[in-house]
Amino acid sequence: MITDLENYFVGFVIGIRYRANFSIEDSLGEIVDKILYSKKSYFGPKKFPFVQNHVNSKVLVNQETNDKLTINNSNIVLDITFSDTFQKGDYDSIISKFNDEIIDGVMKKYKITEINRIGLVKRYLFDLEELANSFIDKTIGKTLEGVNDINLQFSKKFPTADGFVKEDIYDYTNAIFNIIKHSDAKELFMSIDYQKYFDPFLTNCDQMKFMDFSKSVDGFNTKNYLPWLNKNYLD
Repeated sequence: MITDLENYFVGFVIGIRYRANFSIEDSLGEIVDKILYSKKSYFGPKKFPFVQNHVNSKVLVNQETNDKLTINNSNIVLDITFSDTFQKGDYDSIISKFNDEIIDGVMKKYKITEINRIGLVKRYLFDLEELANSFIDKTIGKTLEGVNDINLQFSKKFPTADGFVKEDIYDYTNAIFNIIKHSDAKELFMSIDYQKYFDPFLTNCDQMKFMDFSKSVDGFNTKNYLPWLNKNYLD
């Protein structure tokens, strides 16, 4: 039985999507300078030494770890794999600094509005041969012998509390599970992409309540995902 998911936590992705805002394209250089060179910047050049320029987007990159912070006219995405640069124990700090420097520091300053989705993907690597074998056996069954690899995705959608009780609010959440087991490996990779959709779109970034959202992701993984994993594949 797995008692603590954090033992297998290897990385995460934060994604915010908003209606295409073409005025952002004119400010991309200024935005990157603010992220990299503001006083005591958490996401500064030591974390992201390089900047890649693409059509209508800029990507702050650590080429050694492949960590990325992407900003374009409709998305902000932070993609982190734990290493010496960003460590697992830094997770709470990264979440807090993203809220302070990216949401409050960039989105609010540059008036990025009409937000329609926020997502947080948490990635886990289970180096447990028992779990890997059990997942294949209990998913494929005995009808196809010799199957040693699997790539499975499924999702669950449910309304939010506001969607239940507030008139003309149709917000909902969607949890996307992705599970991969390679034939030459004894480990199992799983990710849970927990997304919240806003209908109608949010008119300012404060309405996202990002810190509360991140806690709801942790709560879902602990209260829903972990029991499902244990009950179906490890009990």
